Amino acid sequence: MIFGIGAGLVLDEFALVLHLADVYWTPDGRKSVEMVVLTASLVGLLLLGFSPLGVDDLSEDQQQNRAVVLGNVVVNFGFALIALFKGKVRIAVLGVIIPLVALVGAVRLARPTSPWAKRFYRNRPRARAKSGLRAYHHDRRWVGPRRRFQDWIGGAPDPEPVRSLERR
Repeated sequence: MIFGIGAGLVLDEFALVLHLADVYWTPDGRKSVEMVVLTASLVGLLLLGFSPLGVDDLSEDQQQNRAVVLGNVVVNFGFALIALFKGKVRIAVLGVIIPLVALVGAVRLARPTSPWAKRFYRNRPRARAKSGLRAYHHDRRWVGPRRRFQDWIGGAPDPEPVRSLERR
């Protein structure tokens, strides 16, 4: 219980720990809200005893197929790692929980600033250009709905302070 209280306090002040400044109601503070929601979701699933593949419910006949189930988990986790290296963090996290979601992130183009793109698109200008264009269109399409969803969960950040008119 003490560990849970400490973890809750650290997660609540995640933005303060990360930036060493009070950025809670700024766009940088959104990272704190995202971390708390993600951690609470995963801990909630674990506390409920959620087993995504039903590994605990195997009968005697199904015990021999445990290696197949474990192999599927390892392959799915590998897809999640590839999606993570391609700069698709949300799909990678969701893909760890829901099988084959990470496969979509692993197959599609990497984000232009990801470690995957820096390594594998270095000598491929067409792939770099296509990745940049795709990321631009994706970000342009989803920035509004993502911002509204984040504002709904964590509250809207304070608007930038208006600078007073300087004397001439």
